Amino acid sequence: MTGMDDRAVRNLVGFTLTFSIIVVSVGLTATLGTQQLDAVSQSERVENARAGSEQLANSLERLQQQRSVVATSELDLAEGTLTVTDGTTMTVRTTDNFNRTVSTGGLAYRIGDTTFDYEAGALFRTDARGNAVMLAPPTMSCTDERAVVSVVRVTPRSATQFGGREVTVTATAESQELLYPLNRTGRDSAGDAEEANVTVTSPRADAWAQHFEDAGNWTESATLEDTYVCDAVDAVYIRQTNVTIGFRG
Repeated sequence: MTGMDDRAVRNLVGFTLTFSIIVVSVGLTATLGTQQLDAVSQSERVENARAGSEQLANSLERLQQQRSVVATSELDLAEGTLTVTDGTTMTVRTTDNFNRTVSTGGLAYRIGDTTFDYEAGALFRTDARGNAVMLAPPTMSCTDERAVVSVVRVTPRSATQFGGREVTVTATAESQELLYPLNRTGRDSAGDAEEANVTVTSPRADAWAQHFEDAGNWTESATLEDTYVCDAVDAVYIRQTNVTIGFRG
């Protein structure tokens, strides 16, 4: 083989290797670029879901505060699902004569591995491992003067789940009940109760515990699990707002 032939072979081999490296590099860049775009897109969907969930929670808060009777929210589910859930309960006790358990129901907006859960007036963000963080607190307060516990109970009007793209969520305050005090004066009146204790049975029990710890004045019960006490108060008020949820695509 002549020197010219050797040089031609070397050039061909070099060209082949260079071309192969370019092809592999382009392939890796395209793959990594696509993965990064997918990650960014998913992150945007999650943030949009958070904004939509906060909007929905604010609408339910307006119903609870009696600032409106019907609240409508427009959500882009971005291939997620919105579900009316069941299972969470809240038990509230005051005097010996008052012990009430409310099945609060709730809403779950799931997008990928992330779920935004609304229950008993609070909003949570839950990851794939089940770790939950409270994003918006419930309407509860504990001061030296009074304990106020306001519970939102959510039930479906018809369908319990909606999936797809855009959905209109209509929340209607069907009724509101003052559960306690039972009487205006005397026994089981607002001033008759010296404490209120709240038991929350929820998959997000740790997040609830963190909320009561951070809220101040609430103390964890030494005898009852997942129970928090507001004591040495002058008055106790407990209210329940009953809300129905309807979906329209």
